[in-house]
Amino acid sequence: MRALPVFVSAFALSLLCAAPALAQEPEQPAGRGEAAEEKDASEEALGEEEAAEEAAPAKPKVALPGDEVDDDEPEPPLLPAAQDTVGGHLQLSPSAALVIPFGELSDGTSQSSVLGIGPGFALDVGFGVSRSVVLGAWGQLVSFGAGSECSDCSATSLAGGAFVRYHLVQGVRFDPWLSAGVGFRTLTAGVDDARFSGFDFMRFQVGGDWYPARFLGFGPFAELDAGAYTSQPGDADSAAYFQFATGLRLTLDVPGK
Repeated sequence: MRALPVFVSAFALSLLCAAPALAQEPEQPAGRGEAAEEKDASEEALGEEEAAEEAAPAKPKVALPGDEVDDDEPEPPLLPAAQDTVGGHLQLSPSAALVIPFGELSDGTSQSSVLGIGPGFALDVGFGVSRSVVLGAWGQLVSFGAGSECSDCSATSLAGGAFVRYHLVQGVRFDPWLSAGVGFRTLTAGVDDARFSGFDFMRFQVGGDWYPARFLGFGPFAELDAGAYTSQPGDADSAAYFQFATGLRLTLDVPGK
């Protein structure tokens, strides 16, 4: 009977020691452990996918409209080049014009006092050396009328030289152009048929030809000539002469536009 009180005391002491330990363990809500396990599994799967994407080779980038183009690559032409209708072509161009003389025939003598307005005829022969440039030769005959101070006078002018002509466009029926040239000129004028000779240091033309057919074109033109007669009768000094012409010309093109 003496051992019973000792057993009861030991049991009570063990309960007192176990009570604080049971009070410190919080109860875990139901389902909290399963959610944590699922979250850990999803994070692990996401990490594996990211690692697989980093290890996989990069996919080629598809160019979209508006993306920058590499400067080293030439840009494709928007339109094909126009057909060359000048290079390698032979052009024969007769023309008729009304010629107006002005300036001086010699020092102190105006052309208009001896020469009057008259018809002029010319022929240009050119060959295309590039898509835009024609080189050639020209000749001209002018029959001047009577001047203001010489009603019985008549005059005839002959000239010839070289020219370069530039064609502005390609591949259209209307062909505008500019021409510049030089030449040598003679003039027989007056009642006594006095003879003058000199140089055209400028022969400038501007015009355009319309081609209704491959081989034939026609169109208007304007011309300005300037020069000086270095040889003339008497002791008069030379002076600058000018003449303006406007008219129509035909063009025969071989092998055709």
